Amino acid sequence: MNKYFVYILIFLWGITEIHARRIVCVGASITYGATIPEREKYAYPAQLGTLLGVGDEVFNYGVSGCTMLKKGNLPYWNTKEYRQALACSPDIVFIDLGGNDSKLINRKYLDEFEADCRAMIRSFRNLPSNPRVILLTPIVSFVTDTTGIWDTVITRDIIPMTEKAASKEGIEVIDMHPLLENRPDLLKDKIHPNAEGAKMMANKMYDLLMQEREK
Repeated sequence: MNKYFVYILIFLWGITEIHARRIVCVGASITYGATIPEREKYAYPAQLGTLLGVGDEVFNYGVSGCTMLKKGNLPYWNTKEYRQALACSPDIVFIDLGGNDSKLINRKYLDEFEADCRAMIRSFRNLPSNPRVILLTPIVSFVTDTTGIWDTVITRDIIPMTEKAASKEGIEVIDMHPLLENRPDLLKDKIHPNAEGAKMMANKMYDLLMQEREK
């Protein structure tokens, strides 16, 4: 093998190592990839990893049904995935929680949502790896059962509290809610996006990361 070619490979390997990032996606069933065939390839964290390519590693720590609320019916705080996300020394953390908090069973605790959201932000931001933390607002829900994931509660309560928590903690927010508002065809069960919808989410996250890299 030509020695100059070897030098180029070593140089490129070094660049990849320097810029490699560990990216954690925290969330519920949409993060997990529920209802998506081959979710390991087509859930939005996996598609984000494909877009980023070699040099960045994306971890999916989604748990179906989980809430941001500590008093919710299934708090993300109590999951092994939350502990794993904290332990993996992330460089970037995307937090996508709030949809399940809009369920009737959890609404009585909504006055605690902002405080719990801020606490989760700090739990990651205070890690030794000092990660960049980014919140995602919940995507649209087309569910008509008002006891379930109710879009009125998402837009009226969850999104404003998410944005307020992010503002107080000085972190970024990606507003995912408008992304699929006109694409009910991509949410066959009215809640979970299919692979195409997940790709749209991944593209929005990718665009933010690329904008920052270009600065």
